[in-house]
This record gives sequence, C-alpha cells and structure tokens, in this order.
Amino acid sequence: MSPVIRIEIPIPFPIRSVNAYFIPDSNPTLIDAGFYSEDSLRRVRLALEDAGYRLSDVKRILLTHGHLDHVGLAGKIAAISGAEVFMHPLDRDKCIWDVKGNQAKRMAPFLRFFNEAGLPDEIIQDMAVSMTDRFRRFFPGDFNVEHIEGNETVAFDDFALKVVYSPGHTVGSVCFFDGGNGRLFSGDHLLKNITSNPVIEIEYQEKNNGYRSLSSYLNSLEMIGALGVKEVLPGHGAPFSNPQERIDEIIRHHRMRRQEVLDVFSARDEMTLFTISRTVFPALRGWDVFLGLSETRAHLELLEGEGLLRSHHEQGRRLYCLNQAE
Repeated sequence: MSPVIRIEIPIPFPIRSVNAYFIPDSNPTLIDAGFYSEDSLRRVRLALEDAGYRLSDVKRILLTHGHLDHVGLAGKIAAISGAEVFMHPLDRDKCIWDVKGNQAKRMAPFLRFFNEAGLPDEIIQDMAVSMTDRFRRFFPGDFNVEHIEGNETVAFDDFALKVVYSPGHTVGSVCFFDGGNGRLFSGDHLLKNITSNPVIEIEYQEKNNGYRSLSSYLNSLEMIGALGVKEVLPGHGAPFSNPQERIDEIIRHHRMRRQEVLDVFSARDEMTLFTISRTVFPALRGWDVFLGLSETRAHLELLEGEGLLRSHHEQGRRLYCLNQAE
C-alpha cells in the first residue's frame, strides 16, 4: 500500500492546524494544499524533502473544498511545479478571484445577509473588517483549475481514489476514497473532534436555488457511512478509525442542536436569526459569529421544512416564529 505523508500546517485560527497529504508516486500528489503563508510553504517543502522529493516534483493537487486553509498554496505550488489542480466547480469561486478588484462586490452579499439576519450595526462593522482582513491577507489569487464533480477515478501506481461528491460543509465539498484499502481523505466533511459547520452559502441563498447545507451534510454523512471506510484521513487532526461511531455522534449532536434551536421559541414571538443564534451561542465573538449564524440558519431551514417554523421578511429583515395551528 502506498505511503501517505501527513503534513500538519499551523494556521492563525482557533482550530490551530490543517492537514495536507503527500502521496509519493510516479505522479506525486498533494491532497489539499495548506494555508497561504511563507511558513506553510516552508513546511510543505521540508516534508517533501524528507520524503526525497521537491516542490517542483508535485504533479497533481486534489482539493477537497474551497476554504482558504485548504487551498492556500495550490496556486503557488502549481506555479513552481506545473502541477494540475483539481476541485469541484461549485467551490472554485470561493478561493479564485481578484481580491483587489472585486472586494466590494464580494462583500456586498455578506452585508445584505448580515442586515437580513438582524445584526447590530457595530457587529456588522466588526465582521466586515474581519472579512476584509482575511480577503487581503490570506487569499492566494488566481490559478488554473481542472474540475472534478464526483465519481471520477484518480489513478496511482498501486491504488486508485474515487471522487465522492459530499456537499454540506460547502456546496462543492468532495472526499477521496481508496476503496481497495478503505482509506478516506475526508477534508472537513468528517473530523474526529470537531463537528463540521454547515456553512451558509451566501451566493446560493441569494439565487434561491434550493441548496440546504445541513440536510445536504447529513445525506452526505449517510452516504459516507455506507462506503465501508476503515481509516479516515481528515483535514484537521490525526487519522482515525471506526468512522461510523463518529458519524453517529455527529447525527446525535445535530438532533440536540435542532431541539435547542426549537426551544428558543418556547416563550418568544418573532425573532431574527441573530437573536436566535445569540441565544443558542451566547459566547461567540468575531468570525465565530458567522459560524454560529450558519449553524443556526441551517437548523431553521430544516425546522421550516418540517412545518414547525415559518418566516417572512419585514423591513429588510427575516423574522422567524412558531408555525402554530390556527
């Protein structure tokens, strides 16, 4: 069985580190590309050199999803080596865009969402500053991408990876499954000690295309559970076995969260997303406010779909309330 080298890369976020995986092969391959910084590039270079390779030897980069801690070095390494970069087309625009020329355009739907969610002006300002800083410091700029959409096979010398489309954490998330050896490169879809956030897709919300992050995520979990995975190589943390146990834990977590969100309505009338999220997650600050909004919104979507809640717009804000029988 071909070896897999895990490269752990520090990141300046509470989760602390992200994994990239190097597979020595006649077609040397990286799965995910780490964080965009000179220190990250140095760590990847040293890991490859320890395995007897150079950055210029990398010929393929497979990306699980478009979040900046997973795609950061893809363009830089591709420029050094000529590697082909593969990712799902629905996640491409998360990480490949002209930051300087399109920042205001990129921020606009987020600001509309924050207003609709009922965030106070001072928190919207803080979020805008935080997001602008991330855009300026951490986005890698444009690079060429080949698209993978699911069910493709990526060949190696003595095994193959199947591309498994697994939306939920993002709309374009994929995993890579080595069916012969039972190994799953799970990105952020399945993590041992962290429950992946069903991140709200702002652009898709505005297009009203029907995508629901949490229901997609739970469906993807069920699909992953049926694959016969023996070992999970996640985007964060150490590899682990017995994925079904972890899948069951995540499902229980979301059942409990669903009830917590529903309980917020026990003695209240109409509420904004921000009010509901602050009740469920009172301690969140900074960027974590957005993650709290994402998870809360995901559960509200499910509860609306079950007919337990309803929502409507009023003076630019979306208000939620119990769908009580007449």
